[in-house]
Amino acid sequence: MSKPKSNVSDLLAAIKRQPTNATPEKTEDAQPVKQPELKKPERLEAPKKVAAEKKVKSRMGKPVQFWMYDEELKLVRELSAWLAGQGVRPSDSLIIRSALRLAKTGSGLLEACSQAAKLDGRLKHD
Repeated sequence: MSKPKSNVSDLLAAIKRQPTNATPEKTEDAQPVKQPELKKPERLEAPKKVAAEKKVKSRMGKPVQFWMYDEELKLVRELSAWLAGQGVRPSDSLIIRSALRLAKTGSGLLEACSQAAKLDGRLKHD
């Protein structure tokens, strides 16, 4: 244990301080050293921000669950295989979103809707 103490003493001597466990000699002429008062630094005002540019909101989708029959999954796989041949690596979600963008209102959509409704056991058919 004496070795660490000597290391501490050596280091303190190197920076010209006395170790804390040693008592300084008291002299009658010596007066306590007055520490200078530290003033709080004045607070600088931060420059006001100029109206920040509006950030473009990223498009975040919502998770959606679709119930699809085997025939519909087969169509998704077929479209996926065709796009893969074109150099695109599509997901099922990309296939469905692409098909929705391609869809147009009209008699074709009405016919496809009635065919899909006939397969759906939850709906009553006329």
